[in-house]
Amino acid sequence: MSGEFETGIIIGIENDIATVELQENEQCHSCGARMICHPGDSGKRVLKLQNTLNAEIGDKILIDQSEKNQLRLAFMQYGFPLLGFLVTVLIMGLFVKNSIVGIPPEVFQFIIALGVLLLAGLFTRKWAVRK
Repeated sequence: MSGEFETGIIIGIENDIATVELQENEQCHSCGARMICHPGDSGKRVLKLQNTLNAEIGDKILIDQSEKNQLRLAFMQYGFPLLGFLVTVLIMGLFVKNSIVGIPPEVFQFIIALGVLLLAGLFTRKWAVRK
């Protein structure tokens, strides 16, 4: 979506949050924001945005995804879980030196790191949906 604007229609307003409906286009499949920009009941993509323009229901607005936000979202989706995995492997390597319940230490470290990876992924998903 870099450098291009999309047109959205405001379909709802609650407090200072506007619900914006967008038409799907060919760029949706490669967009990093597709995790938070999901189809609603109508099958069209729906975003919840802060209503800084004091727009009304039915107003058309232009939306642009900044590169800074795109990079932050990509880091949170992929970098944060990967960083959690790597840090866990390194820390577990310092503390787990012997077999635990017959499991070799390397395998045990890997299993714990996978668990941290999954938890970080779930945290990232909740963060992205909330944002």
